[in-house]
Formats: sequence, structure tokens, C-alpha cells
Amino acid sequence: MPKCVIDGREVEFAPGENLVEVAKRAGVNIPVFCYHPGLSVVAQCRMCAVEIEKMPKLQTACSTAATEGMAVKTQSERAIKNQKSIMEFLLLNHPLDCPICDKSGECDLQDQSYDYGSPYSRMTEEKRTYIDLDMGPVIVKNMNRCIHCTRCIRYGEQIAGIHEMVAIRRGNDTEITTIDGKPLQTAYAGNYADICPTGSLTLKDFRFKKRVWLLKRTATVCEGCARGCAMEAHAENNIVYRCVARENLEVNQYWLCDEGRFNFHYLHETDRVVEPAISSASGLVITEWKAAVDAAKATLKGRKALALIGSDLTQEEAKDIQEFIGKSFPGAPLLHFGTPGIHSAREDADEDKILKRKSKTSNLHGFEKLGLKGFESVPSGTEAVIVFRGGRAMLPKLPTLPTVGVGVFKKQEADKFATVLPGAAFAEKSGTIVNFQGREQKLVRAILPPGKSKALSEILMIWSHA
Repeated sequence: MPKCVIDGREVEFAPGENLVEVAKRAGVNIPVFCYHPGLSVVAQCRMCAVEIEKMPKLQTACSTAATEGMAVKTQSERAIKNQKSIMEFLLLNHPLDCPICDKSGECDLQDQSYDYGSPYSRMTEEKRTYIDLDMGPVIVKNMNRCIHCTRCIRYGEQIAGIHEMVAIRRGNDTEITTIDGKPLQTAYAGNYADICPTGSLTLKDFRFKKRVWLLKRTATVCEGCARGCAMEAHAENNIVYRCVARENLEVNQYWLCDEGRFNFHYLHETDRVVEPAISSASGLVITEWKAAVDAAKATLKGRKALALIGSDLTQEEAKDIQEFIGKSFPGAPLLHFGTPGIHSAREDADEDKILKRKSKTSNLHGFEKLGLKGFESVPSGTEAVIVFRGGRAMLPKLPTLPTVGVGVFKKQEADKFATVLPGAAFAEKSGTIVNFQGREQKLVRAILPPGKSKALSEILMIWSHA
């Protein structure tokens, strides 16, 4: 492979690679604002300008491809002077509101101001000011913090596939906004907040809720559809506060849809059943685990049972259930459910041109690898039902039969059940899922199950020893 030299280090590179990426691999950080590896290169912030031997002027590293024998200096006197000048320019109008900004702690402008800026300002004029703008259900804009990097404009056009963000007016009066001030239309609006290098575009859902440095970050997988996007769950004190995209170039690149991003809210809903419960004339009554399991056994004893398993469960859970049903209810059919109208992997397909799949559970394709068939109708002669579910799979319509629910359910879903044994949702357990590409991916536990909810393996163990 060809080689170049960056700050005295010899580095191999692939033809066409820009200097920002080559330097990153060599452990050299070149500061950027407008550059993002998933977007087109515009080289307009000029923060990444470096000195290259035999070139009279500084060159933007994001738009300069490495060549054989090229010698690059990122810390030369000229490069450092440029960085300080750019930082001074970008901070002229920037407000000193880091203490109340949601981006604080993960803000590129804040970090680079510390690393490359000056502690002094020569600005004596009044800073420009704007009123916060509501941009729909997902994003709030604070134009005071904007540095005109245009990442949001390029993201909308190139990734979301909708021309909805624009720059109006010029110079100091430039403003980034939506066309005619309309709310954002894309179903991927959360990514605007992810790629914004300042606190100009922030999530309504996360606004003023938690400082990012207090959050524990867990690399996991989205359960929102059969793609299984890589994401991080950010939590503190056993509460998930947000989910953000995690880079995986083979699956979701750098992006996450809003449906998957905000799916975690059901984990903490007040109507989630988190205690073992038994049906009574007045509704579900909370009880102890042994009593609930005994009641569940009594409900199913001597009856021809149907076992339904949500395709939001992991491969490990599915195998445990297969073994459990085989031993406890020999001959009982075990069928999977998850998305209305999607009964097999053959019916799954792209829902849009970006990430979404028609199957709204993450492990449909994994279940079919285990030989499980889809639920379409209740087999003749069925006298009782046992339902296993992780929380995301949509319950099918069932006839009025004695039913035992094992897993994650809302109270209104479980009101018709004879017994509920509360289980763990996707962020409360670890395990394997298989996406539509056949790729095995790992769910990683970010928080503990709430109340007296237990992992499925524990529930089955209590059942077998009760």
C-alpha cells in the first residue's frame, strides 16, 4: 500500500482516502466541524487546514486525498495559528451557555475551544441573538449556537432524502432553518441532533433531563425492526434517558430512525406489569412469584395448550422456550408472532430506502433459523395459551381462552390474562439476535429489570422447581 508521513509518522493509506481519516488511523487528531464521514465534503469550516510540504498554502485535510510520499504537518506554526483564528471566528457570536446546553460534555465546539482556542476574546460588539425554534416533535433549534457547518442540510438531502433544511441570508445574518419554517418531516430527525457539532439542534425528548457525563453508555442493538441497528443506550440509576446511533458500516452506517431511537420509553411506562399477578374479579392482583407460577400451572394443567413466542426475544431465550415447551407441554405447537401481516422472513422487506424493515421485531430471521413457524390462526382444539414476549412484538388477536403471559406486558394487554409472570425487555438483558442479513448481533444489558421482573431463564427455573 502507498505511504505518507503525518507529523513524522509513516502511515499506509488506501488510494482516495482523505488526510483526516488517514491521520485518525495513525493516532493523530485533526480537528473538524463541517466534515462527517457519512456526508459529502464541503471544506467550509477550514478548521482542518494543515501544512503540506511543497504546497505554498494550507490545505483542508478533509478535501485533500493522501498521496505517495506526501509529508503533512498538523502542528506547524502556520497550522496552529489557523486553528486559533478559526476558533476565535466561530466563537464571536457563540453564547456562553454551556451550563444549560444539552450538548455540553460531548460538544465538538466546546472540546476544540479548549484544545485549540484562546481563553481571551477580542469581540466587543453585541452578539447576534435568535429565539429558539420548535422544529416539530423531535428537534428544537437554538440558532445562537450554530456555526454554519451545514451538516444538517447535507444530511437531509443526502441521507434522509428530503430537502427540508436550508441556509437563508448571508454573512453574519445567515440562518439555518426549514423551508418556510415548516416542521421537520423526516422519520430520521433524531440524527440531526447526533451530527450537529454544537448544541444548535437538540432532542426535545432529552432536553434538560440529564448531563451526558453522568450517563453510562452501553453498546447494544435496536430492537425496532429486522435490521438490528447498532446503537448506544444511555442510562443512570436504572433509567434509560436516550438511545443514539452507533457506527456500524455494514448495518446502519451512522444513523438510527426515530422509531427505534425512542422505542425505549415503554421500559419505564407506569402501566407496565412489573410484579407477578393473578386475575381476579376486580382485575389483576399482585402476588408472590411462587403463587403466580402455581396459578399459571393450574391454568394450563390438563388443557391442550398453544405456545406463542414473540420474535422480539433472543436466540438464547427461544432455545430455552423450545426446551421448556417440549418438556412441560409435549406436542404443544410453538409459533412466533411479532408484526401483523408478517408471518415469515419471506414477507419481510425494506419499508423505506434508508433503514426501516417491515418486520417490527429484531429477531424474526433468527427464529426461522431455529425452525419456528409463524402464527396465523389458533389451531383447532386449543384450550389454553401461554404467551412469551419481550415487549416489542404486537400481540395477535386471540379468542377468549385461559392465557398465561410471560414477559413484558402493559396492564391493559394483561387484563384478560389468567396470570402474568413479568420478564425483562431488550435493555434489561443480554443475548443474541439475527438480523435480515443473517448477521448475529448482541443485545447488552444496560439496566436491571424493574420491580420483581425477572430474566426468562429465572422464570423457567422457578416454574420447573415450583
